[in-house]
Amino acid sequence: MIILIGLLIGLIIGLFVNVTIPPGLTPYLAVLTLVGIEALTSSYNAMQRKEFAASKFIIEFLSNLAIAGLLTALGVQLDYDFAIVIAFVFAYRIFRNISFISRYFYLRFDAWRKSRRRSGDHDNS
Repeated sequence: MIILIGLLIGLIIGLFVNVTIPPGLTPYLAVLTLVGIEALTSSYNAMQRKEFAASKFIIEFLSNLAIAGLLTALGVQLDYDFAIVIAFVFAYRIFRNISFISRYFYLRFDAWRKSRRRSGDHDNS
């Protein structure tokens, strides 16, 4: 919960404070933002399945940060935009995680709705 509050505060501050980003850092910022969002969605997905482990989350997050940062740096050195490829991969993973999360909520809602129907049938008998 603290992480989400910090994220919201950061987003609100970012909307109202004009910070200039050097053009050389723009690809890194975009890629690392996607890595962070992917980490949040995958950890929430793992929490819903009761499989969340903080150590696993930290290792995956740091390794994703390192790989994405190094590939972006390699792309800058080769004058090839690897940032688009990396953004595509992490955007795919974000949408996949959101799909899993929405499916989880749908199954919970469906089970709740069926249990209400069953309890309503027992009350009417």
